[in-house]
Amino acid sequence: MSENISNLVNAIEGGNALETENAFAAAIADKLSDKLDAMRQDVAKNMFASPEAVMEDEPVADEVEVEEVAEVEEVSDVEETEQ
Repeated sequence: MSENISNLVNAIEGGNALETENAFAAAIADKLSDKLDAMRQDVAKNMFASPEAVMEDEPVADEVEVEEVAEVEEVSDVEETEQ
């Protein structure tokens, strides 16, 4: 168990609200810091990945064009029914 968690438990047992608040804030700060460090490492590892791996997440131009054509057709259908 980390030192901050031990301090938090001791503060809760002691009934000291201010000390409990400070220990809780320190414990959360440590967990947040650890998570951010892990995320930084992940970003750094993938930053210079091959372009193929990065492009997989981006939409393909043909897919976007098909969606745009479908939207235009829907607008045309609505305009025809209104006339």
